[in-house]
Amino acid sequence: MIILHEFRSGQYSVPFSCGDELPECCFACVYLLSDSTDACLCDSGLYFCGYSWPDKLTQTVPPCLLDPR
Repeated sequence: MIILHEFRSGQYSVPFSCGDELPECCFACVYLLSDSTDACLCDSGLYFCGYSWPDKLTQTVPPCLLDPR
């Protein structure tokens, strides 16, 4: 189970195979990043959130923090 505030703070990444556990708002977010390797044939990609990075290039508020009203 994804704990959104921990994911957003960069405490962990999520494997591509578990991407369906991420909320839909993550896939519309400029901070959702991914990394994969060609080192093996397995599903070795990861999703991670770049919102907490100090050197981010934008101050865009992520969809998960927008007021739902």
